[in-house]
Amino acid sequence: MKSRIVPVAAASRGDVVFVPLADGVEPDAGPSLRAALQAAGATGDAKGTFRSVAVFHQPAKSPCKRLATVGLGKASQVDTEKLRRAAAVAQQQAAELGVASFGLVVAKAALGGCSLQAAGAAIAEGLALGAYRYDPPRQKPAKDKKANACLVGLVGFAGKDERAFRTGFAAGAIAAAATVFARDLENLPANLCTPTMLAKAAKGLAGGRLRVKVLDEKACAKLGMGSFLGVAQGATEPPRFLVLEYRVPGAKGNACVVGKGLTFDTGGISIKPAAKMDEMRYDMCGAGAVLGLFHALAHGGLGAHRPKCNIVGLIAATENAVGPDAQKPGDVVRAMDGQTIEVLNTDAEGRLVLADAMCYAKKFFAPKQMVDLATLTGAVVTALGHEVAAVMGNDQALCDALVAAGKAADEPLWQLPLWDCHKEQMKSKFADLANINGAQYGNGSIAGGAFLAFFAGDTPWVHLDIAGTAYGGLAKDYYRSGAAGTAVRTLLHWVRSL
Repeated sequence: MKSRIVPVAAASRGDVVFVPLADGVEPDAGPSLRAALQAAGATGDAKGTFRSVAVFHQPAKSPCKRLATVGLGKASQVDTEKLRRAAAVAQQQAAELGVASFGLVVAKAALGGCSLQAAGAAIAEGLALGAYRYDPPRQKPAKDKKANACLVGLVGFAGKDERAFRTGFAAGAIAAAATVFARDLENLPANLCTPTMLAKAAKGLAGGRLRVKVLDEKACAKLGMGSFLGVAQGATEPPRFLVLEYRVPGAKGNACVVGKGLTFDTGGISIKPAAKMDEMRYDMCGAGAVLGLFHALAHGGLGAHRPKCNIVGLIAATENAVGPDAQKPGDVVRAMDGQTIEVLNTDAEGRLVLADAMCYAKKFFAPKQMVDLATLTGAVVTALGHEVAAVMGNDQALCDALVAAGKAADEPLWQLPLWDCHKEQMKSKFADLANINGAQYGNGSIAGGAFLAFFAGDTPWVHLDIAGTAYGGLAKDYYRSGAAGTAVRTLLHWVRSL
């Protein structure tokens, strides 16, 4: 999806022009469309009801063939999520009308109490994410997408207000493109999205301030990554460990983002039920979020922001397969930092690959802050559903920063407790740690975080369990089904604040 801000007269021409309306605000689309908008209002069909759409065919003398309105709801309740969804609704309606491009005329007065920069970002994101379609491999190529270009005109903006909106719009376009990049990877079937393919995708981002290194199985073994390689040993696809490093001028220290990269998860010997096992293609959505973040960084996602830390991404990528070499329940493996782990359940593998990635981060980057993302537990879906991700960690300020970033991105996070009693549950009789707690304790999502806490140590760290939000959520205009590309925009908000 290509969108750009142009003079309002240019955005007012073409096959169809959309005007967002808010209840309680006098509609304004500039002088070119004033008469047409007044006529539309006189019919009573143009309403500000959230997501309502009305299309009006125009006479030959009009600058556009069709004028359309899209509702934002009550002016006092307009927020960035409603702006994002309304923009996506406009894109989808334009696509249904069969046009190649369309106009969107945005009045400052219709934006409610949103900051202009946040409003610009939300509208750009809605346009691009609303246009997203995963193109699966088929015998015949997919037809060209409709409504894949939008000209945006501004009414009532001047000076610093317009600059703020433009800045946000540019940032939103970058964030949306990064989310699309993540969605495309996450939606691929596991025979196409292999660890090797993820490594290739990472290398494709390298250049400028972004460096990428890929470690193969031998390099990981030399480093002592027994926890990661224990998961990988049953797979025919070779594992890969990805290191992405974005250097910020003048930065001192590093912030690390760690992603779970299970390109397919059978559950191993502790095999999953057959129903919906195909959805385990999404078990690499933590890795997808990290790669999406670095896609944004590579394309100017920081904008004028200059974090005090370099940004480092780490992805442990493998399959968790069933085979003669697969690890068995009861096996004991040794992580890179020397801690031993009893593998009581081979389907609790995500925390095993993350453990070595976190060890690598501490040894080679000594991060000032560390965040991991993983589709870690089904229990988090039971607890929070598909609309909210869980956050927990050992540093309240970092937890608060991620919650704030999620709020800014409209990707909500809910903090779960992580106490010493939870860590005590992870002790093993036959090793330092067990990879699951006892069934009698419950708290499955917290148990995953408690296990990882042993590998974070004293490093300020937060764990995001995105198993619910990565896929399967309610359709909401800029997301329909499949991979959501979750957390890319949250991470981008966070790193801008460092």
